[in-house]
Amino acid sequence: MVSRAALLFGLLAAVPPAAGQTTPRAIAEIADISGLAASPDGEWVAYRIERPPTVTNRIDVDWYIVRADGGSPPRALGRTGTATWDDAGVVTPGEVRWAPDSRSLVIRALVDGRITLWRSRIDGSGFREIVAGDGDIETFAILPEGALVPREGPRRAAIARAEEAERETGILANGHVDLAGPLFRGSLVNGRAATQRFTEDWFERRSLLADAPRALRAYGLDTGTMRLADDDEKASLAPASDAPPTGALLAALEARDVCLGAGSCSDDAPRLSASIRLKDGRTLVTLRDRAYRQTLYLLQADGNALVPLLASPGLLAGSRDDRTPCAPTNAAIFCVEATPATPPRLVRIDFDGKMRIIDTPNDFPDSDGLLAETIAWQVGGSRASGVLIRPKIPGRLPLFITYYRCPGFVRGGLGDEYPFHALAAHGIASLCINVQPRGETVRQRYEIGLKTIEAAVTDLDRSGLIDRARVGMGGLSFGSEVTMWALSHSRLLKAAAIASVHVTPSYYWFNARPGRENFAENLKRYWKLGPPDEDGAAWRQMSSSADLGAIGAPILMQLPENEMRQSIELVSKLATARMGELHAFPLAPHIKVEPRQKLAVYQRNLDWFRYWLKDEIDPDPAKSAQYERWRLLGPKNGAASAARTQRSTSAISSSR
Repeated sequence: MVSRAALLFGLLAAVPPAAGQTTPRAIAEIADISGLAASPDGEWVAYRIERPPTVTNRIDVDWYIVRADGGSPPRALGRTGTATWDDAGVVTPGEVRWAPDSRSLVIRALVDGRITLWRSRIDGSGFREIVAGDGDIETFAILPEGALVPREGPRRAAIARAEEAERETGILANGHVDLAGPLFRGSLVNGRAATQRFTEDWFERRSLLADAPRALRAYGLDTGTMRLADDDEKASLAPASDAPPTGALLAALEARDVCLGAGSCSDDAPRLSASIRLKDGRTLVTLRDRAYRQTLYLLQADGNALVPLLASPGLLAGSRDDRTPCAPTNAAIFCVEATPATPPRLVRIDFDGKMRIIDTPNDFPDSDGLLAETIAWQVGGSRASGVLIRPKIPGRLPLFITYYRCPGFVRGGLGDEYPFHALAAHGIASLCINVQPRGETVRQRYEIGLKTIEAAVTDLDRSGLIDRARVGMGGLSFGSEVTMWALSHSRLLKAAAIASVHVTPSYYWFNARPGRENFAENLKRYWKLGPPDEDGAAWRQMSSSADLGAIGAPILMQLPENEMRQSIELVSKLATARMGELHAFPLAPHIKVEPRQKLAVYQRNLDWFRYWLKDEIDPDPAKSAQYERWRLLGPKNGAASAARTQRSTSAISSSR
């Protein structure tokens, strides 16, 4: 559930140099960059680095500025608390606004349980808090004349009292209540356990009192004076619209056959990621292909054609999100680059296409013994793509697969659930497959996904890279659903892992209630499913729990607590049949985001697939109990070998 539409069909301290990105901890602590913003005079660029050390279980954020001419190293402005995330578990990017004179900037930050505004001058003298209230600052703007306009949410104490009042008087179980999750403070919101409720948009959630009116004020950025905001100042807080391209830009995109809709596009058609108007009238355009490889183009102010500037084997964007634009200045363009072989770093691109590295918050040695590359293969009359990461060792390797989206530096597929580089370091090739954008119904999309996976396995087997008798798969959200479909409709997989809720009768009844009409409508429209007691035949075809006899491989389930309950029929049937093991994560959103939860998920997935695909166990005595449990799992007529090898060293270690 990174986006609502995607869910319908269905984060980061610097790493010790010796580790690279080949251990679960190192992957969990990969740093991200976001919040790129050029100063009004075009002389500076601000950006934020998000580091999630597992020791502290926080995502620490640090702000920096760098001169646009690239003539000096970045300047640290200071650490400003911890990152926040949305209701789906996606870390919200850095938010910064420059003062009109370009001599200072203001950021929104979560510090000591409060979201407030902080200001720093460009001399690096440090941040100081300038706007704080009884409620969290939700967004803010700085106008050209220097007015600072924040929007403050409901008072934190009032939200807490509303939560307590619900607990004391009883919670009305209407369509806004998630009956599968803890009803009282069952989510982490801005660093505290809080109560959330469904909106009318699928599984979107918001805190109590979210509809409370806001009193908007304007502050003098330099004077500190305060008054009620006028209409123009209030309008400055409206979110930017995603208006479709028009005029010369639209004509230039059409001339390059850019796919602008969600419908029928050819395999080779590029997609529009972002466009931004430069001060001199030119337009910077970012396009991507189906494999999420991005290219920057320039459209001249009076031109009608896109001129290529720089192509990347991965992302060139303003963050991990490929739709975030880079930050243009008078002298150059600043982007976050991330490729299959390179974790996020900040780069500067001249207007002649020359690129220079500005900041590398992640240490990733070239001699890590792994090969990461984008690959393509045929699926019927179409072409599929993905990222393959494998050790540079001879012989056929076991293969792990995930299916959904694979942009930039692939840590674990969508949601970062599976430690690709750690799996590869232990001799398991890892393939992240980009979803095929076809199929009107979910069933058709499942079937296309399975055909794509089967074609990839056949192609890699034919090339001599993998052993098709040792294939595992895992996924999150739609990728989790395709994993279960592949388990039930093929004998391709020897082991599997899932990380999300599944479509079963219990899933339906937890959600199909008055006030949740949107849920039932979507299930009918895309899954072609009505109520289970009225549409039994369709449920027997689509439900993951309908026929456990069709599942031929053991399943590791690592689910958020509320999604575990919605999948209780599947969970209990698998446990009873000794075909699966569940680990539930309290307070976790759809995408697990806390560093320690990430680390636990990575480590267990690594152990799981080493056990089933390579007959290897970690000799750590603390893990002996898990192997005793796993020894009892799996199909009784095809039990995996009991002769497991105790191995803790990497497949790419110098001892091989």
